[in-house]
Amino acid sequence: MKEEDQIHLNNITTMINEIDAYVAHMDYNQFSKEESVRQSVAVNLQQIGEASDLLSPEFKADFTEVDYRVLDVLKRAKFNEAMEVDHRQIWNVIQNDLPEFRNMIETRSEQMDKDEQPGE
Repeated sequence: MKEEDQIHLNNITTMINEIDAYVAHMDYNQFSKEESVRQSVAVNLQQIGEASDLLSPEFKADFTEVDYRVLDVLKRAKFNEAMEVDHRQIWNVIQNDLPEFRNMIETRSEQMDKDEQPGE
């Protein structure tokens, strides 16, 4: 894996962790009432989309578990408009997609670390 890819993956993981911190101990009703939290989450989701767009084509070809179209949508989404109408889509991304994505990144990073270690 290219060093730049690892940097982007680390940034994505950091942003997912920031989103987790913003919504910690919240349920959907609390989230829907907290505009500042929703705005912070939206910014991080857009940054996740932007960081995923910077991953190398080689990495994307090898890391096929991820639907990069979804991440591209995050980058281009206008969350302000969407969040005014219905917050459930964002909440579902937070609750379902991000933890799965983080787990995939961590698993892949661990596998690549093992592959890069010299033979014993």
